[in-house]
Amino acid sequence: MKSVLRPFTLALLALPLAFSARPAAATTYMMMSDSALADQASAVVDAEVVGVEAAPVVDGPPATDYLVEVNRVLKGNLPGSTVVVRVPGGINPAGLGLKIWGAPQFADGERTLLFLRPSQDGTYRIVHLMLGAFHQRVVKGRKVALRDLSEASEVGEKGLLEDGGVDAVRDFDRFSEWVGSRAQGLPSAGSYVLGRAKAAQLGSVADSFTLLLPADGNGIRWFSFDRGQNVEWRVNSDGQPGLSLDATIDAFKVAMDTWNSDGGSNVQYVYSGTTRAGGGLAESDGVNTILFDDPYRDDPENAVPDTFDCNEGGVIAFGGPFFFQSTRTFRGKRFHEAVEADIVTNDGTECFFRDKPKTAEEVFAHELGHTLGLGHSKLRDALMFANAHDDGRGARLTDDDRAGIASIYGTGGGNSGGTSRLVAPVRVAGKAKSRTEVTLTWRDKATGEESYVIEAKRKGTGFLEVLSVDANSTSALVEDLLPGTAYTFRIRAAGGGGFSPYSALVKVTTPR
Repeated sequence: MKSVLRPFTLALLALPLAFSARPAAATTYMMMSDSALADQASAVVDAEVVGVEAAPVVDGPPATDYLVEVNRVLKGNLPGSTVVVRVPGGINPAGLGLKIWGAPQFADGERTLLFLRPSQDGTYRIVHLMLGAFHQRVVKGRKVALRDLSEASEVGEKGLLEDGGVDAVRDFDRFSEWVGSRAQGLPSAGSYVLGRAKAAQLGSVADSFTLLLPADGNGIRWFSFDRGQNVEWRVNSDGQPGLSLDATIDAFKVAMDTWNSDGGSNVQYVYSGTTRAGGGLAESDGVNTILFDDPYRDDPENAVPDTFDCNEGGVIAFGGPFFFQSTRTFRGKRFHEAVEADIVTNDGTECFFRDKPKTAEEVFAHELGHTLGLGHSKLRDALMFANAHDDGRGARLTDDDRAGIASIYGTGGGNSGGTSRLVAPVRVAGKAKSRTEVTLTWRDKATGEESYVIEAKRKGTGFLEVLSVDANSTSALVEDLLPGTAYTFRIRAAGGGGFSPYSALVKVTTPR
């Protein structure tokens, strides 16, 4: 028997909280110079990570807090020898998961060089997300500073880079000295660039497509497609600066149709008009929306990281799906269920998109691919390649893109040989084990199931999935309940992307 991690008392709040937190997001950027990065940072530190924990955020987007011990302050002033650096992504107290595609991750004990700005909550944020985070590595006995850009897409005014995306390899100590000298207005301490290497230096990229994976290694998908349901998208009526509203809508429609037209999957994104909804990445509003010019640019807590500049570069756009921490099975693999998605372009991107609808089609389609659960491809011609081509091709799928989306949404049954028979469990019973725990039992009547899904509700709430247990299970322990509270439970078998009917309802009241 296997249980999920999120507490049930908070799981009942997961649906409304899902619409107030930031989604798993993909990030598009234009490379910026070290000078621009250093000048924009309020503080730059040579530090060591001494602690990692989930951010105690209840009413905002899930995040991870890194406690860093400062070895050297290269620029600015800090309140102490240790500071908390908050990075978007993680699991919030309600059990709602979020992965920001491209957000830096650090190991306990890791040495880093961080370009920071203070936040109103007392923590620090990394300037331009992954662009302001350098990891110390030792290469041939020499300490170097490397960025992990493997989860972000680089674009440039000249289109796809001939070398496929590279970054400078910097001598860690010389680079630190250069930053300190620049902060003091002193002459440069000398060259610190040792060479150039592939941008995915810290991580491996598969030979072809990859999936968008949260920290637990399970993918994300929309299960609603399996029931023949559409996922509706709306375009914010402000439109993308640099394009007319009609051109923005047309580009987004092309981007959606690029995925819908793939005959090997059941994706069905639908355009449902314009909207004034503006929750976006900061405050979800239950509407799948593409927004423009970062409506939260004046709110440092919720803005797209920093401001894009066509001369200096920076983050262009990111977006992705909200998902539940619990998982369900599709074709023998566990996936988190996507429940909403948003895409936001950064402020300052008017110069990048101006009069280039084909570029908008490609960028929008690439971001939509991430909202569907796809990561990046190593194949240069793929739509999901980590560099936007920006060569007038627009949005188009390659065989690798089709293989990737089929691995998540492939049509056809999930079980072979016609042996699957998904029927509801029978003789369901429940008993309070303690003030905060209930044991459920049932008789397994299904064949070919991949899991059993338990849902629960309290008075005045709707049913929510709270637990998923393995195939052939006949019992489950639901934990972290409220004392003295009446709960109603129901169970169904899952497999091949489908479900059995629900079991009979069982009601249990926990003791006070």
